[in-house]
Order: sequence, then C-alpha cells, then structure tokens
Amino acid sequence: MSEFIYLMKNGDLYKLGCTRNLESEAIKLKPGKIISSCEAIEPKAFEARLLRLYKRKRIPDTNYFRLSEKEVDSCMKHINGKSRLPKGLSDEFQIGLNGSLIFALIALFISFIINRMLIFSLFISLTFASIPMWSLVLLGSFGGYDIDDLTLFSTFSNRLKGFMVSISMVSVAYVLYNFSGFSLDIFK
Repeated sequence: MSEFIYLMKNGDLYKLGCTRNLESEAIKLKPGKIISSCEAIEPKAFEARLLRLYKRKRIPDTNYFRLSEKEVDSCMKHINGKSRLPKGLSDEFQIGLNGSLIFALIALFISFIINRMLIFSLFISLTFASIPMWSLVLLGSFGGYDIDDLTLFSTFSNRLKGFMVSISMVSVAYVLYNFSGFSLDIFK
C-alpha cells in the first residue's frame, strides 16, 4: 500500500506529515488544506529528513512549523521531487559510499606522493575509506535525521550494510598491509 508525505497549511502554521490515506487526512485537517503531497517509498524517513531540515521553525513537540514563503516554496520543491534531498534511508548508505570513495582517493593520492609504494598506499586509502562506513554503523545516518523522528530500529539495515562494508574494507586493507611487507613500529 502506498504512503504519502504532505505539507498542509492551517492559518499561519504549516504541518508536515505522512499518511496512508491522503483523502481521509485532508478531511481530518479541516479547516487546513494540503498544499503539496507526494507518494513516497519510505515516508517516515523522508518526513524525518524534512523535520530536521526545518527544525528551527518547528513548534516544540509537534509537526507544526512557522515557515516563511521562501521556506514553503523550498519544502514544496523537496516534496515534489524537484530537489536533491535524499528521500529514503537507503540514500544514507549511498552517501556513505560516496564519502568512502572520496576518503579513499584523497588518502591514495597523498600516500602515493609521500612513499611511492602502491600496495601500501592502497592499504592506507582503504583504511581511511572505512571511516564513513564506521560512522554509519555507530550513528545510523550522517546527520540527516533526528533520533526522535525515527523508530529505534529503522536504521538497522543501514548499520548492518555499513558494518559489512567497513569490515570488508579493513580486512582487505589488512591483507594489503601484510602483502606490502611494510611495517611500522606502531604495529610491532
């Protein structure tokens, strides 16, 4: 069954929410009016990201906001898919992989310039590349969500994927380190 994320206006307040039945939600929100909505694969994750994005305008302990017209336009762009705002928890894993790639390339470049040993440089780059994945394991996201807006185990699959990738990176790095024949006094 599909679920929807919506932005509703009621007086001078705006409400962000998600629902399975948009028509019944519109009836419940009278005299308010839904001004933007979209079907979402992971509506709770997308709603949590929007709640985090506008948290400074949020009325405490509610999903109501005091938004300016510019913020309303921005929110409508996010809901209508006309922005690059990640819409699901699976996007967090992709962000982590991109971060790992960037860390790996920078570490590889710097290490190779310093010591000119390709295998050892690969060891260093994989070790540094695992940092974003370890942070995904520990934090569950890269700051796109507030813990209060998601259920406790909603990020479990991302944490598990991050754990598997980070363990793989560190294992390959360890093999490369042993293969390189290079030893540091720290490891002796």
